[in-house]
Amino acid sequence: MRRFFFAIAAFAALGASAGACGRTSLLELSSASAGGGGSGGAAGGDVSTSSRGGGGGFGGSGGFEECGGPTDCDDGDECTSDACMGGRCEHRPRDDDGDGLPPTTCGGVDCNDLNPAVFPGLPELCTDAADNDCNGVADCFDPACAGAETCGCTPSPAGESCQNGVDDDCDTIVDCFDTECSGTTACGCSASEAGKCGNGFDDDCDGLFDCDDGNCAADPLCVCGLQREACDNGADDDCDLVVDCGDPDCRGVFPCACVPPGSPERCDDGADNDCDGRVDCADPQCITAPACKQCVPEVCDDGVDNNCDARIDCADAACAFAPSCAPTPEQCNNRLDDDNDALVDCGDPDCASNPSCVLAQANCLSPKLIPGTGTYTGDTTGHVGETRGACGGDAGEAVFYFVLTEPSRVHLDSRGSSFDTVLYVRTGICNSGREIGCDDDSGGDSWSSLVEFSILYPGTYFVFLDGYTIDPGSGSNEGPFALNAEIIPNPSEVCDDELDNDGDHHVDCADPDCATFGPCRGCVRGAAPGPEFGVAACTDGVDNDCDGTLDCADEDCSASDFYVTECCDGLDENGNGIPDDFNCRCASDADCSDGQICYTHTSYTCGLPCNGFFGSVCPFVAPGSHCNDATSQCEF
Repeated sequence: MRRFFFAIAAFAALGASAGACGRTSLLELSSASAGGGGSGGAAGGDVSTSSRGGGGGFGGSGGFEECGGPTDCDDGDECTSDACMGGRCEHRPRDDDGDGLPPTTCGGVDCNDLNPAVFPGLPELCTDAADNDCNGVADCFDPACAGAETCGCTPSPAGESCQNGVDDDCDTIVDCFDTECSGTTACGCSASEAGKCGNGFDDDCDGLFDCDDGNCAADPLCVCGLQREACDNGADDDCDLVVDCGDPDCRGVFPCACVPPGSPERCDDGADNDCDGRVDCADPQCITAPACKQCVPEVCDDGVDNNCDARIDCADAACAFAPSCAPTPEQCNNRLDDDNDALVDCGDPDCASNPSCVLAQANCLSPKLIPGTGTYTGDTTGHVGETRGACGGDAGEAVFYFVLTEPSRVHLDSRGSSFDTVLYVRTGICNSGREIGCDDDSGGDSWSSLVEFSILYPGTYFVFLDGYTIDPGSGSNEGPFALNAEIIPNPSEVCDDELDNDGDHHVDCADPDCATFGPCRGCVRGAAPGPEFGVAACTDGVDNDCDGTLDCADEDCSASDFYVTECCDGLDENGNGIPDDFNCRCASDADCSDGQICYTHTSYTCGLPCNGFFGSVCPFVAPGSHCNDATSQCEF
């Protein structure tokens, strides 16, 4: 069973919900590390104490279950908080952050149970990156911060301190829930990793996880699980209950590789001839083939792939209801689908907060925060590709994200990586958000990638460092990588490059900063230029911003990528009853007609409040966004 006492950075703030099993709260961790607990139980809620049998006192030989740290006490119930108190396990109704409110996943109202400064009714703090009042928006995006002198969080250079009750690194996760506190004595340690070799935690705080720890050298999971799958021998070499081409490790590798469109399946050559991902007798086309007569209904407890579908025992869908395959809580580093939801280890949302998955950052469940300019390293070896960019990326990826509170110039490259990389960036939802940049080989050498943005506006962005392809002979483009990030907030405006360099949504001559720039001075028939925003400017027959286009021919007057037959002219050209349809560019509400707002959290176009529409308009304003009733804006 997984032991949760910290969680992935900022994912509660991004709206993700990761299932957890037995949990450990901040207060319990503090008591455990201090050796507290006492003999009378804890106040403030029901507490049960695990025992091995008969009565007797605790802390000695009277029968209570001994523990060395919170990871010893997981009871398998996702709605309890589990703690090691004075050497014994105690279980309370779940309230991980000790703020007195249970999380939404357990029927409560706390939208981030990993931060005691977050729950409904709490005033919004404008400088801590957290959605303190649980209204769906944080800091600068919260209406409560509209009049604040400053907003946005500045991370501590020293990173997270694990015992001060403060979110030092601005990831909305506090103390022992933060991955930076993984495997520290401040957050509790077990005596040994033995017996916990597939849970994804550094239980004994020695810096080694599971099978990398010497305590696990004799564990059957580690002895077999570290073997590499051979893709053509009919055996489950790595003990993940899938065989040869049925194993994700063999995807794209000979003989499992296939060049589309393929050819009819042969049933005895060990190859995926027809490119459907199924080989020989595992392919439905071979069900009556003589070579497959040995296939019989699956026996669910004999360690054999009886029905020849490349899946053994409980990994076979035919065993879903077998008594020997009853679901158990998902472990996160054992290569098995423990809870029978067809999702394995870090691909299961239950493992989003697991330390091994957080360190792997292999998918959108566990992305790594980029707090600012720097180089971020890791290894994609063994990652299974779940996403792909427009310019490539069929191998496994590493996923990052960054949050901007100010307009910023952003540079990303993969120089220093050991394989052929692809970089792509998305906004909105990690898996399906709008891709705003993709590059394969522009990084300056034969393998590295580079994407640059002259300006990105405040919001959340996801970065994928992917392997370009899976070669049938040599395998996946994977290995150690380096992501170099440069984030420069509030850059200066350049007045002749057709870009909004400083993030104020005014380009070149339309920007007040360019009023004295030679070509801009008096360029509107002797008058000063300005933005071509709003119906008046888009219907006056004047090139107000001196960009060479005017009125509906100016992209500021035809700003929507969806409603392309509309123009910012106050008319309803497409007959849907909504004039202009998000085609009027804006920088603030003052640029919009009465009753409309400027969608400053996404598209910077004018429109009626999103909660005034029947159905969801946000996918047509900014793909991947949703309507937030608190702001009436589309939000990522």
